[in-house]
Amino acid sequence: MIYKTHHVAALIGAESLLIHTHQPVLTWQTAVALLGAYFAGPAADVDQPQSYVGQRIWPLAIALSGLGIRHRTLTHSLLLLAGLWGVLQLLPVSDVIRWAIWIGYASHPLIDLFNEEGVELLWPLRIRVRLLPRFLSIPVESFAETLLRGVMTLCSFWLLTLYLHPDVTQLPLLGPITDGIIRLMPSAIQTFINK
Repeated sequence: MIYKTHHVAALIGAESLLIHTHQPVLTWQTAVALLGAYFAGPAADVDQPQSYVGQRIWPLAIALSGLGIRHRTLTHSLLLLAGLWGVLQLLPVSDVIRWAIWIGYASHPLIDLFNEEGVELLWPLRIRVRLLPRFLSIPVESFAETLLRGVMTLCSFWLLTLYLHPDVTQLPLLGPITDGIIRLMPSAIQTFINK
């Protein structure tokens, strides 16, 4: 998948975490958590020098390539996810920031499991894992990926609305607009939002 899809997947993970932990909206921790997840989402593609991330962090991309690290192996593995969690424990930040960054990064191999190439989750074992049979898989930069990204973007906006709802309703102009939009939604969704 391309970096845009990974950005959206990471934001969905971070927004879900913030809602689950009842993180206050207007705090620096919330901002760092969202930004950390956003940038962590596509980071696993640093193993491919021609990728969006590989072009921006080219010294690391070239070093990984020079070491013989193939695409969707080490940087997409459970081993690296465990190592990343250990490194995040060393940072002097709150747990919600650690989790958001980790979830953002972890969303990358998860989304790539829908691609026909799959991911070597158990690297260094050379076993490719994918969630869909090849004929249903989502090729990179295809219409199916664009459609998936569109659906995920809608989910992200919906989660953002859920997250911001109590604070937005307090704002002079946006409060009535938000309430009006929520009233247009099916009653089951209204009940869920107003919990």
